[in-house]
Amino acid sequence: MTRQTLFGIAELLQPYLMRKDTVIRSAIPVKERVAIGVYFLTSRSCYHTIALVFQKGTSTVASVVVEMTSSMRKLGFPHCLGSVDGTHVAITLPKLQGQAYFNRKLFHSVLLQAACDGDSIFFSMLAGHLGVNHDAHVFRSSMLFKKMEEGTHIPGNPMFHYSGVSIPPLILGDGAYPLCKWLMKPYAVPRNEHERHYNKIFNRSRNVVECTFGQLKARFRRLPVRMEAHIQNVSSIIASVVILHNICEKKKHLIPNVDQYIEQPTETRNLENLDIDCNRGPSDRVEAEAIRTAIAEYLFTHVK
Repeated sequence: MTRQTLFGIAELLQPYLMRKDTVIRSAIPVKERVAIGVYFLTSRSCYHTIALVFQKGTSTVASVVVEMTSSMRKLGFPHCLGSVDGTHVAITLPKLQGQAYFNRKLFHSVLLQAACDGDSIFFSMLAGHLGVNHDAHVFRSSMLFKKMEEGTHIPGNPMFHYSGVSIPPLILGDGAYPLCKWLMKPYAVPRNEHERHYNKIFNRSRNVVECTFGQLKARFRRLPVRMEAHIQNVSSIIASVVILHNICEKKKHLIPNVDQYIEQPTETRNLENLDIDCNRGPSDRVEAEAIRTAIAEYLFTHVK
């Protein structure tokens, strides 16, 4: 592996491997972490030998190898933090504003909108918005949206550079979401092989959030049925199951019969007439398109 390739991998893995300095010691740079992992994978050396080569502790090398190899699983879509989606949680008809909770699927609900990573761990959630609201409107009011807009969700907002384009950490959303510099969506009508391949990899990567919602509903059977609770308490109930899901996932608890709870993709509403565009002007839209084009080129060249 060339130095240039190794540095390119380090750029991709930076959001997952970057650590902060402490008062006790300086963090190991991402490039060195990747080098340790690659050295382990390309040689038969034991941890102790690699520790001597890099002048690190044996336990440190072992931890770095585990972190680096685990992070590699997330490289299907470059520089991607995770995927966002929404799901409706059925509720009993509230006494006030009943029609505001009536969603396009023809039942009363509140929205759970959440983002998860490649390990099916939710890192952002917002629950309780009226069922009539559009996913993109709900996302616009979330703290995740605010932090991604400000570039503060990931410390330093590290960039991945490809084909002369600077790509920030990304969130994936389906066609219901607007295209932003940091929020990628599929091509509505792919025009060439690059765009068709982009959509294939995009859908494969974004599908994680739909599967994670399926896991959530399979694990906590209260969610798929109409919630018999006062509307003021529904948000807390939903938030609690999301937190419990993360705890169970980190402990690797198995879930039975997940497939029956995974929602099939449905046709999304057109965004053209909705005032939810996160771009501040024509130049931002052009930049977002340039980022998506660069990613499509990268995926066509590097990811099959």
